[in-house]
Amino acid sequence: MDLEKIGRSRLKMRLPTLRALIDAQQSPVFRALSEEYAVAWIARDQLSVAHRYDPGDLYDLEVICAEIERDVDRLLGTSNVRQRRN
Repeated sequence: MDLEKIGRSRLKMRLPTLRALIDAQQSPVFRALSEEYAVAWIARDQLSVAHRYDPGDLYDLEVICAEIERDVDRLLGTSNVRQRRN
């Protein structure tokens, strides 16, 4: 499983205005953020389909994903990340 590729793909879906910048970015920091984003989303997806889970845990994973999106936004030098309302 290529976590960087998965993370990049998810980031491009969540941040469509940054697709070209996401594709072009090759820095080690961005690669690490992409991998972390993939891990967080995979965990979130697995938790959301579990029969029993703590909604607080799901919320925490969504917060982590939103924080990584903001980090990506800052790294790419833009300010287009939407604030999520829960």
